[in-house]
Amino acid sequence: MSGDELFAAGRFDEAMAAYRRVLAQDPGNAEARMGLDAILERARTTQPNAGLRELLLQAYADEGANWDAVGWGAANQIVVGWPHDNDLLKLAADPLLLEFLKKSLNRDAALERKLLALRRAAAEALLATDAPPPEVVALAEALAEQAWLNEYVWPDDATVPDGPASAMFRPSAAPRAEVVEERRLASEIPEIAPIVDAVSQSVAAMYEANPYPRWTHLARRPMVDVRAALMRDFPHAQTVDFGSGPLQVLMPGAGTGQHPLTVASSYANAQVTGVDLSRASLAYGKRMAGRYGIDNIEFLRGDILDLSKLGRTFDHAECVGVLHHMADPRAGLLAIVSVLRPGAFLRLGLYGESARSIVVKARRDIEAARLPSTLDGLREFRRKVMTGEWRRLRALTDWEDFWSASLLRDLCFHVQEHRFTVSRVRSLLEGSGLKFLGFEFNVGASQRADAGAGPLALYASRFRNEPTLSDLASWEQLEREKSGLFPGYAFVCQKE
Repeated sequence: MSGDELFAAGRFDEAMAAYRRVLAQDPGNAEARMGLDAILERARTTQPNAGLRELLLQAYADEGANWDAVGWGAANQIVVGWPHDNDLLKLAADPLLLEFLKKSLNRDAALERKLLALRRAAAEALLATDAPPPEVVALAEALAEQAWLNEYVWPDDATVPDGPASAMFRPSAAPRAEVVEERRLASEIPEIAPIVDAVSQSVAAMYEANPYPRWTHLARRPMVDVRAALMRDFPHAQTVDFGSGPLQVLMPGAGTGQHPLTVASSYANAQVTGVDLSRASLAYGKRMAGRYGIDNIEFLRGDILDLSKLGRTFDHAECVGVLHHMADPRAGLLAIVSVLRPGAFLRLGLYGESARSIVVKARRDIEAARLPSTLDGLREFRRKVMTGEWRRLRALTDWEDFWSASLLRDLCFHVQEHRFTVSRVRSLLEGSGLKFLGFEFNVGASQRADAGAGPLALYASRFRNEPTLSDLASWEQLEREKSGLFPGYAFVCQKE
């Protein structure tokens, strides 16, 4: 059996061994790397595991590994292996801790508490002498990089003066080289049309202040013919031949480019157009495109509502996490559909009403407490949640987006948010010219497709005479019977 087959069967130890054998023969094998990273993401032990630590270090040494995914397993190993005496030099000599701090955003509450204490100890060691041990200097530099990754969402300490130690607490006065480059690139990005919609202007301002998300590297993905893959997953779709030219892919709401660059680097024979409201976000993506040598992508500043002004049509589009931030999601959807060729696939991702009930509570508490969406406001919100002062929101620490300034602002402080149910998804699509093909379920930071997802199995058992799993009325019935069925809505449509 292959690694993927063993993984699907839940035989993770055997799957890990299979992936390792493949990587030993072919270190650049993207399928094996993805599979191994998905296992490392899930790996948890109650005691330090030397073999697991070594695999995590190997992943951090591989530029093509998914450092977001392996960070979960690394955080667990760091916590269970933390010295009882909190020995600074022992921790400074831990290669896994240093790699984790520099390459993965921490998303573990227990580890954050330990890291805050470690940061204080490192600062004191730096301030105590003009010649601190080089190991402590290296640790402080790694903690400063973690602060950059989380956008300084950890509490500041005014008692730490500006200097080498302060980089662990706050940004320096001089901008980093990549920020300087992004400011230059921002001025070069073409504009479709001036943004005039009031909500779009507010959303643009938010992402100008905090480009979202901040990411550090692009995981290696296997090359895929996306249309063939979607036809395989949704055989009831209409077969349309777009010819042999490059697949024209539209990415509305391109953000900082992580999703569009993943598409540009892994979809065979594709030309990608990324559109976003924020120049700062697009400049981030353009810088990363240059870093990875990805030249089959263009970035344009503009509103989804103005897509028709491009005067072009597209063969495929992906718009995930975007429409629910528009004043009128339906208008945004129709604007996308208007530039798609008949037969084009459209991937969409929307917030779910049930899953975000805790976010609704958070937004109410934020408004009542008049917390601003500034860095100080974000820090105060996190303090209230993590100390238990706002106990009913404690579960937010389980959300991936709680752990950096831009992620948290997008999660709980967004200027515009709509939430959906299956019924609202159905209404959104009615009369749009789109045929609903089915839901997709991906899990974890590795975004591994979950073919055995509970909702799919439930639908298949309940509606045996509907094998396509694509009848929204049936999905609506299931959701009424079982609230919380969906964490959110990721689905594929086709323009009729």
